[in-house]
Amino acid sequence: MKKYNYNEYNITIKEAPPYSFDSTDNKNYDNVIVIEEKDFCKCIEVEIEQYCKIKTVLMVVPYYTPLESFVAPHKDGLFMMLNDVLCVFSPETATVTKQTRIKSLGSMFEVYQLGNDYILYGELEIYRISEDLTVKWTFSGRDIFVRCQGAEPAFSLKQDRICLYDFEDNYYEISFEGKLIT
Repeated sequence: MKKYNYNEYNITIKEAPPYSFDSTDNKNYDNVIVIEEKDFCKCIEVEIEQYCKIKTVLMVVPYYTPLESFVAPHKDGLFMMLNDVLCVFSPETATVTKQTRIKSLGSMFEVYQLGNDYILYGELEIYRISEDLTVKWTFSGRDIFVRCQGAEPAFSLKQDRICLYDFEDNYYEISFEGKLIT
């Protein structure tokens, strides 16, 4: 369970049980947002509290959405990286106001805020995304960005660069403009 704040809204996000549209056993939600229509998906519940009034929203999202690190603040609500689907969720309307899909080859792991932009750490690609959800640049290495040896993490966001190791233990440093430094 993760908690976020946006203006006067307190937002809690957690994994929800599977949802069947034809079942009477479903929990009652104020809104149901279907991002992923395939059978292989997962559900998350977004609870929005404002002045002691609570709304709950169910989101049906791609199965590989990383529940521990997929949300970052956005000027219009919350930026969400739902694996390869990027969106802006508005707590005011309890809806998705912007949405796009990136063409990632592997799973996406984490989102980091960088000013008004977002750095997305994925299995095969690193992305920089603007606040209007456009891809500014993408970077790929020789292998997946997962360590098989060594104590350092495969991805590290430094003050002025991104440091990466791939599965073959190749080391990369890239600038925030997506240029290879080392």
